[in-house]
Amino acid sequence: MFPKGIHNLQNRLIISKAREMGIACDPLLEGCEDFLKLSVGDKQIIINKTRSHRLPLIAGLLAKNKQACNRLLHEQGMPVPSFIVIPEMGSEAADFLKRHGSIVVKPLDASSSMGVTLDVRTEDELQAAIGLAGVHGSSIMLQQYVTGIDYRVLIINGEVAAVNEYRPVYVEGNGTSTVRALIKQLNQERIEMTHIGEYEAFPQVDAEAERLLEVLRAQGTTLDEVPDAGKEIELYDLRNSAAGKISEFYKDCTEIIHPENARMIIQAAKTLQIDVAGVDVRCRDIRTPISRDQGGILEVNALPDMTHHVFPHGGATRDVVRLYLEYLCQELLEYKTYNNV
Repeated sequence: MFPKGIHNLQNRLIISKAREMGIACDPLLEGCEDFLKLSVGDKQIIINKTRSHRLPLIAGLLAKNKQACNRLLHEQGMPVPSFIVIPEMGSEAADFLKRHGSIVVKPLDASSSMGVTLDVRTEDELQAAIGLAGVHGSSIMLQQYVTGIDYRVLIINGEVAAVNEYRPVYVEGNGTSTVRALIKQLNQERIEMTHIGEYEAFPQVDAEAERLLEVLRAQGTTLDEVPDAGKEIELYDLRNSAAGKISEFYKDCTEIIHPENARMIIQAAKTLQIDVAGVDVRCRDIRTPISRDQGGILEVNALPDMTHHVFPHGGATRDVVRLYLEYLCQELLEYKTYNNV
């Protein structure tokens, strides 16, 4: 069904949906996932997942620099948690931690969650987190840790396409299965969830046993314990944890975002000139307008993952790939209709 060498789920979603819409979609280079060619007749568009010719070069560069993004958003009066940029551990970093009590440490220009450590509270933790961030970037950002619920808002062409709430993965007891069995069942469900290939798996007991056992012990349980029906068992601890190693559940909540929040997040994407953006926010409740004292914009991504909106763990699925292709391929679709291709 899919061309040779295409394993990335987002690329598979794009290829599958494009073909469903009557748009040819194939790798530009055989066996290479970097570029897909969308075409109708003799007209074509080259994309890199959610990046296309409609994303200005400057926007892509800005998105990679968290300091520049935060500066521009702050100038627009948007709620951005307090931050500083440092080259290494020193008195400035220690003072920032002391001032805020809990912070996030992240590489300034790295992508995704690589090198990010959450909820750092002590100088020893800070030293280790800065060391980890330094592996993934030349400069390091320290940012005030904001408590609340995490949301990812997908913006396509100046509109909110989908909103997901996400939290670290947990299992829910059924009164008969052990925690170990519940984790195995959860992974099996995720593997079988899609028609486009294997979806993400959650904690692997053997690979992450030590860390997992610590998290379970803190909740007074073990892998072989049988939790009561309905009891939630957390599998990750955000406290001083590397964000890139935390698997998360995504639940759709597109219908409940407050209009003021939607307007602000759309403006954030426009400020950075990003046409297809994933905006990460943390707040107490997405249904309430976000202010500096109860949340903020954490990051704006120019290469958002749409798979979680198509295959959420809870709530409605959103046909965001169709929305993306309709926006991107309007000329191709009009050409197809006009020429009956």
